[in-house]
Amino acid sequence: MTGRDRAAAAVLLAFGLIALEEARKLRLGSIARPGPGFFPVLLAAAFSVVCLVLLVNAWRARDAARGTDTPLGSLKIVATMAALFVYAFALERVGFVVATFALLLFFFKALERQRWVMALAGSLVTAFVTYLVFKVWLHVQLPAGPWSG
Repeated sequence: MTGRDRAAAAVLLAFGLIALEEARKLRLGSIARPGPGFFPVLLAAAFSVVCLVLLVNAWRARDAARGTDTPLGSLKIVATMAALFVYAFALERVGFVVATFALLLFFFKALERQRWVMALAGSLVTAFVTYLVFKVWLHVQLPAGPWSG
């Protein structure tokens, strides 16, 4: 990892800690009856932990992988952006579950070169779990596509 990775992780950690401090000023409530500060504190704490892990990994990593910014890495970035663009347009037409499954399958198989079984299973499980969390548990309106009743 480069010095830029370490700097980015440190800056993001600072933002996460500031957000955590500000969110703590709100009433937390409980798990059964969350207050207005419950989710902001939870999200800011999780964000800060992830940034801390990234910072520790960046400091531990040796700069032996110099020159890893290859054209293949740039191609993956362009492919990811194109896939997200297509996803945004396909979401209303085919629905959340199908579009999310297809996007994740592309990421797992084409970009990360996972085995078919792992790519299919990971895409299916992730699309299904996110559907359950957002649609069933949180009652968020998700695009149903042609299957809307």
